[in-house]
Amino acid sequence: MSTPSPIRVLHVDDEPGFGDMVAEFLEREDAHLDVTTATSAADGIERLEETQFDCIVSDYDMPDQNGLQFFESVRDAHPNLPFILFTGKGSEEIASDAISAGVDDYLQKQGGTGQYTLLAHRITNAVAQYRSEQEIEASQERLSLFFEQSPLGALEWTAEFDIARANEQAEEILGFAEEELVGSSWRRLIPEAEQDGVAEMFSEMLAESKAYDVEQETITSDGERIICEWHHRVVRDELGDIVTVFSKFQNISQRVRREEKLAKERAFTEQALDTLDDVFYVVEADGTLTRWNERLSEITGHSDVELDGKDVQTLFSPADRDSVSDAIETAVEAGTATVEASLLTAAGEPTPYELTGRRLTDPHGEFVGIVGIGRDLSERKERKAELQFVHDLLDQTEQIADVGGWELEMETGEMFWTAHLFEMLGVDYEDAPPLDEALDVYVEEDRERVANAIETVVATGEPAKVEARYERPGGEIRWFGVQGEPGIEDGKVTRIRGAVQDITEHKQREAQLEQFASIVSHDLRNPLNVAEGRLELARQECDSEHLPRVAQAHERMSDLIADLLDLARGDGRVGVIERIDLGALAGECWDAVETGDATLVNDAESHFHADRSQLKQLLENLIRNAIEHGGDDVTITIGDQPGGFYVADDGPGIPPEDREQVFEPGYSTSTDGTGFGLSIIRQITEAHGWTVNIDTSADGGVRFEVTGVE
Repeated sequence: MSTPSPIRVLHVDDEPGFGDMVAEFLEREDAHLDVTTATSAADGIERLEETQFDCIVSDYDMPDQNGLQFFESVRDAHPNLPFILFTGKGSEEIASDAISAGVDDYLQKQGGTGQYTLLAHRITNAVAQYRSEQEIEASQERLSLFFEQSPLGALEWTAEFDIARANEQAEEILGFAEEELVGSSWRRLIPEAEQDGVAEMFSEMLAESKAYDVEQETITSDGERIICEWHHRVVRDELGDIVTVFSKFQNISQRVRREEKLAKERAFTEQALDTLDDVFYVVEADGTLTRWNERLSEITGHSDVELDGKDVQTLFSPADRDSVSDAIETAVEAGTATVEASLLTAAGEPTPYELTGRRLTDPHGEFVGIVGIGRDLSERKERKAELQFVHDLLDQTEQIADVGGWELEMETGEMFWTAHLFEMLGVDYEDAPPLDEALDVYVEEDRERVANAIETVVATGEPAKVEARYERPGGEIRWFGVQGEPGIEDGKVTRIRGAVQDITEHKQREAQLEQFASIVSHDLRNPLNVAEGRLELARQECDSEHLPRVAQAHERMSDLIADLLDLARGDGRVGVIERIDLGALAGECWDAVETGDATLVNDAESHFHADRSQLKQLLENLIRNAIEHGGDDVTITIGDQPGGFYVADDGPGIPPEDREQVFEPGYSTSTDGTGFGLSIIRQITEAHGWTVNIDTSADGGVRFEVTGVE
């Protein structure tokens, strides 16, 4: 709202650029606004002495005086001049202090230009009220000086400010009869500590005919101190002579205390509402928005001015407006309602919300509006969609990988099987059977092994793995690989969750490989043993330079057969999993390998789960590899690293371009190597789900890093 005559505004802010920008925006918002800027409280005082203003807008945080101190500096000379605190330093305490001090309005600086529209609105309202009050006061002064009819207490003063008369309201408020008051000094009513200030005020009143409106502590007949709102006036005739001096007052003690309490409570409530992640709103009976928290502004992108009085229906997607209307109707009739609808941003983008509203009534029970909370459903809907995706993906993964899942609740013995596990077993149950019946799916000879594995998990709190046979309907025997992971609460295993994989084909390949290994071991080693025996006999009968080379060839053939058997028997799977002390195992491996003059630096301290025999073979192969390529005096370091461990040496290292090739079967840069050692290492790490990489060690040698270890 704007007033018909120009409004002269003094804006005080210690940031010159900001002051000029505010002036430009305010004058654009309302052509009646004429803004003068000052960059300090002292500058503002000078402007007030030079020019008459209709309103003051001041920052709070300024170097010489803050906004409230500036307000105190000017209100004696301009007691009724509208004063608005416009500050970026917002807090409940500042807001409460501002209201208690008597500032007309308090506005916190926000982002965006909408704040200037709101500020212009506040200025024009304050000035309109101020001018209206001035006109009313002037009219009252012209119409009547007969204060006896005043609903306020009234005192008339002599030139010396002794009490000349008092009305009935004054007697009632102060507790004195009029005859007790007449002739008394004003000091009788004012606490001694405040008398100097009042004396100065009265002196200025007489000298300048100023009108003073003050809140003043006042003493009653029984010595009680109450807060009174005093309106002091000097009436002069046309010649400027004093006709009379009078004061009207009322006891506002309860109001002041109530206002202070309400101001603090309101500031606290608004601050609390603004901290909510949810939207808070109040809608009047006509469907217009009257109160809201900052979250609504953030979501919709609308300024406070744009939201004030806005039809709440326009904030929602057109497709949801009927639902919102029905929910409002339900809340009016039933007292509460909940609806899901999409709030629109200023750019028209929908955001899903769940809104709950309750009916508001006046003291007579009449409907006045709806108050409620709106909760953002975006994350919930996204999580629901993600969970459905994961569920579908899990089903597909089980089908593709031919893996079923299961869970056992220890307290109840109840089992849960995934749908694919039912399919794998070929059984037709409505639900998974309890544990004792579930074991019946395995062939009788293997049931105890599965039961023992479960007992081991419960007893140790460690995961376990077992292989067992089961018989499908029709008599087909197949193999399961079963693994279980404990769920522990308060140090106790409360459930076991695991996976089941059909390993029948693997077991068949394993048997084939074992047969192959047996053939290799028998058909190759036997002739080799014969050749080695004949070589020994030849050495006893003659001395030839060719015999050592034959022995060397035999030794290489033996190494090749051993590594070939390791590769053939390495099936890409781990066996029994147990907790490993890496440092202790590294020491055992060092003792098991022919190390010559090599040195071990054992820095390993980590513990993790692995197949002990396979991990031992991995470490021994890496130690042999370091000695083979680094020489008998090489230094080998075994230590921990994030997510795994490393084996490093100070030998010649491996060029980056050769690092991937070294893991290929048969590849070797040494005439003494078989070329299978590092292939076995990669096979073991992959079986455990680990990764092995090669880097340069701190001493320039090779560093094998194994990661993904848990």
